[in-house]
Amino acid sequence: MLIAVPLSDKDLEKNLRLCKEKGADLVELRVDLFENRDSHFVLRCVDMAHQLGLMTILTVRSEKEGGSLVENRAEVFRVCSPHSDYTDIELSSQSLLPEVKEIVKGSGKKLIVSYHHFELTPPNWILKEVFREAKRWGADVVKVAVKANSYEDTARLLCLGKEQEGEKILVAMGEYGKASRVAGFVFGSVITYAYVGSAVAPGQLSLEEALALRKLLF
Repeated sequence: MLIAVPLSDKDLEKNLRLCKEKGADLVELRVDLFENRDSHFVLRCVDMAHQLGLMTILTVRSEKEGGSLVENRAEVFRVCSPHSDYTDIELSSQSLLPEVKEIVKGSGKKLIVSYHHFELTPPNWILKEVFREAKRWGADVVKVAVKANSYEDTARLLCLGKEQEGEKILVAMGEYGKASRVAGFVFGSVITYAYVGSAVAPGQLSLEEALALRKLLF
């Protein structure tokens, strides 16, 4: 039951200290949101988080799945993935996946293979195929983040996710999916995402809210 906070490089040192003081477990370094995307700068950011006792998720989100173009994306993975506790790469980034998998696994770190849909929750057969394909590509953790347009969508994602073997991250985005941000733990989700400052995804809880609910419920 880990709580991660996505961060850009804006006020990074201050936000890292804030995350540590408030009780976050991990920070997700969203390199696609960084102003300075130099791979060695990103590596220093990873080290800075570790020095404070925070685990890291290295994410360079692709344009196709809600991120932005990062010209040196492959280089960032090569330089930084061996040092980050987790690396997140999309199932759709199959041209890079084999190399990133080799780097992450060879360094004894964990690979998150992710899938995002910002408009709806796809049918169950598609979600099952996402899990199957992500595992085939070597995912240690399968992340599925989809837009919930009803409470039924949220329930369907969580129930289907619970049936899948292995570690997973289940996120139903949007107002209807807010419950998944904490209830996901009951269904086997190992990480949830909260924010400091402003949310980076629809329906995210603040770090304070996520911590309070985890304490109350778990």
